[in-house]
Order: sequence, then structure tokens, then C-alpha cells
Amino acid sequence: MTPEERKAQAQIITSTPLYAVLHDELERNAIEGLIAAQTEQARIEAQAYVRAARAFRSDCERELRNTGKRRGAPV
Repeated sequence: MTPEERKAQAQIITSTPLYAVLHDELERNAIEGLIAAQTEQARIEAQAYVRAARAFRSDCERELRNTGKRRGAPV
């Protein structure tokens, strides 16, 4: 997928009104789960869920801004 195609897909996803609502609810539920965690394992899992929700939103926003060619990692 080209950078332009990625940007176009990100625009489609983020322009949907449900996108913001879903992300807000996902993050809120994850934070509530973190607060209510009774065990260390539950707390760790809830933290990972919060990070994943925030990372997905961040990735979509980054794709909207990024149209340049991607470079591969140095070997």
C-alpha cells in the first residue's frame, strides 16, 4: 500500500462520526478497568489495553499527516 493509499484509508476511518465515539469509549472503559483492577495481572492487562487504544488513535492521526516515502530500518 502506498503512503497516499494509507492516508486515504486513514481519512476514511477518521472521518466516520463513530470513530471518535468508539475511541473515547474504548479508552474510558480501559481506564475504568485499570482503576478497578484487583490484581497485579489485571492491572498490567488494563494498562496494555489503554496503551493499545491510544496507540491506534495515534497511528491513524500519524497516517493523516504522513505522506512522504517511508525508509526501511538500517541493517
